[in-house]
Amino acid sequence: MNSLVILFFLHNVLATFFLGMKFLGRNDRVFKSFGIALLLNAVAFAIWTFGILQPESMLTSVTIGAVCFLASLVFMLRTAVQNSSGSTQWLVTILGIAAVLGIYFVGHADPSTAYISPEGFFFFNLGPMVQMLYIFGLALAAIPAIDLVASKFRGLYSVLVRYGFIAEVVAGIMLVTSKDVQVLYITGWVIGTVYVALWGTLLFNRNSWSGA
Repeated sequence: MNSLVILFFLHNVLATFFLGMKFLGRNDRVFKSFGIALLLNAVAFAIWTFGILQPESMLTSVTIGAVCFLASLVFMLRTAVQNSSGSTQWLVTILGIAAVLGIYFVGHADPSTAYISPEGFFFFNLGPMVQMLYIFGLALAAIPAIDLVASKFRGLYSVLVRYGFIAEVVAGIMLVTSKDVQVLYITGWVIGTVYVALWGTLLFNRNSWSGA
């Protein structure tokens, strides 16, 4: 078992949980919806961490974690359209639910063969079609939501939120698609470093929320 992999997943759980709680606690519908999405990500990473620690439950954990992750995409979509009319929000939500159900059932038709490599890396090992659907879903749901959330911050804090969370999205795509050990090490450090910058700023710097 690779201790760095365990620490990576645990840090992701804590980072997304505390950031999610911070956004959820704000008196703003955009922030609240984004916070729920982050909390669902925290739950997904916690379940996947359990699967790594208990390999006999890995495939079940991958499936349950995927459900939580896909649910987070629906809330990302809702975040992106919070400033739209109520009818638009409901239409996007319904379409989002239909899309993630489609992704789930396509993925379910291609049974998970997740595994832990000899180096201790955890691989979802998704098929090309399922990878494509997850990448499209993540990018189309998360990036517009991140852009709207970032627009509510000022100056350098807006830049940090926008490019910090986009970096996490891109790095997440790399984790799903790459099996190169060196690439995964670099990607893991990028994710960890960016999350430290995000929670270190948004949790402890009151000025970052000024005007938000």
